[in-house]
Order: sequence, then structure tokens, then C-alpha cells
Amino acid sequence: MKRVDRWLDQVFFAAWEVSVLAIPILWMLLAATPPEAVSLSGLTALTVSAAAVGTYRGEYVSTGSWPRPGHLPTLPVRSAYYSLVVGGTSLLGAAAQVHFGWFWAGVIVPAVVVTGALALLPFVVEAVERVARLTV
Repeated sequence: MKRVDRWLDQVFFAAWEVSVLAIPILWMLLAATPPEAVSLSGLTALTVSAAAVGTYRGEYVSTGSWPRPGHLPTLPVRSAYYSLVVGGTSLLGAAAQVHFGWFWAGVIVPAVVVTGALALLPFVVEAVERVARLTV
């Protein structure tokens, strides 16, 4: 039971983190059309992002060394990356739903892409840090 409680704690703080850091793209998605498809895919992207970040950060699935939620030096990278993932998968899922005319495409596409894209975050953070050290 402690393992489940710990995972829920990780997911809760991941939901907070992703939702706050992705605010810029969430504002932009308010103008995206069709609103119903974008809303469905956006909600899926946010929900799956929280579960994925909580799972990866809690090391239930190992994807590398995740920064702590309050780690300030990685804040700009995480904000940009979360925004790119949430916004991109919301639009991709909405496009798939409209193209195929199938409601579930707006759920499945963002869920699969978000899970894979967020697994790469530790590598992206490491690459940005490496480039930053080279330019100093």
C-alpha cells in the first residue's frame, strides 16, 4: 500500500508541475479549433503527462535522472518541454480525431505520444546542460 501511496503522491505533484509549467501553451490552445477535439486531446495529454511524470520521477519505470519538481535551474527547459509535449500532442490528437472521424483517436494518439516523449526529458535536460556548459 505504501508503494501506491508514494506513486499517487508523485502523480499529484507531477500534475501540479505540468499544469503550471505548460500554462503558456494551454492559453494558446484556447484558440485552437475544433474546440471539442482539442479539449479532448488536451485533457488526455495533461492527464497522461501527470501519470507519466509521476511514474518516471518515482523510478517506477527508469528513464534517467529526473530533476526534482522545485529544481530551479531546469525550470525553463521543463516548461518549454512540457509545453511542447502537451501542445503538440493535443493538436496531433485533435487532427487524428478529425481525420479519422473516430473519437478514440483523440485519446489514444496523445496518450501514446506523451508517454514516449516524456520518457526523453532527462536526456533533453542533460543535453541542454551540456550545451550551456560549452558556451560559458
